[in-house]
Amino acid sequence: MIPNYIEIETSSLCNRRCKWCPNYVVHGRSKQQLMPWSFFSKALYSLSSCNYDGWLAFHNYNEPLANPRIFEELRFARAVLNKAKIAIYTNGDYLSSDKFNRLVSLKIKQVRVTIYPIEKNMGQYSHDNLWRWINKRSFLKIFEWDEELVRQGAALICNSDFEIILISPCIDNYYDRGGIIPFLSIEKRTKPCFLTSNSLSIDYMGQIKMCCNVVSNYDKHQQYILGNIQDNDILEVWNSNSFNIIRNCHKNSDWSNTDICRYCRQEINIDE
Repeated sequence: MIPNYIEIETSSLCNRRCKWCPNYVVHGRSKQQLMPWSFFSKALYSLSSCNYDGWLAFHNYNEPLANPRIFEELRFARAVLNKAKIAIYTNGDYLSSDKFNRLVSLKIKQVRVTIYPIEKNMGQYSHDNLWRWINKRSFLKIFEWDEELVRQGAALICNSDFEIILISPCIDNYYDRGGIIPFLSIEKRTKPCFLTSNSLSIDYMGQIKMCCNVVSNYDKHQQYILGNIQDNDILEVWNSNSFNIIRNCHKNSDWSNTDICRYCRQEINIDE
């Protein structure tokens, strides 16, 4: 059994402090720290051994385009995992024409840009926000865009040799990130969760987490770190007894072993 979506955070820095993000509460993201290359390469070679062809997305609580090594990492990933669907998730602040063209040249499968609102407008989302953002970036105006509504909010989507998704998110639908963001802990979850059956999340320290909502340096989340790249093979952790117990509970809406899941609104399903 292998995940079909892997989120790998190869650097620590995020240039923003959004009220709806754990970085607003849990500090330590103001300085750049890169994942040791030996961790990164070990993870990718492990995936190569099983001919991994799922998604490999570079992000978590960082801004990947602030990583000075990001293009080297993407080039390496493209070479080692030639069947994988590689994606970059960014807030767009560092997305220049030059960086965009470099992403295109590396045959990135998807570039996802989340255009976050200012705090006072965080309940508002619209396609107009996205059109205004594009109009300030001439290198994106050449593409044809379709207006759509996606799980996160309003979106403009362009499909050519790769997919570009611009999202104006509805912050009111965001998750409480394991209780770190209390104003998003709206109601107790009753639906099953398939996130732990579908996706694997690794942070810049090489910590293999229960899911992307876990914040490794938050004390109450420590028990949800299930291994680390330095000592463990990532697929062995994914198929471990500890992980299997969690995912079986989540399929049955049982949060007795994972208390931080009780108010999560993550809606990803097994096919995403």
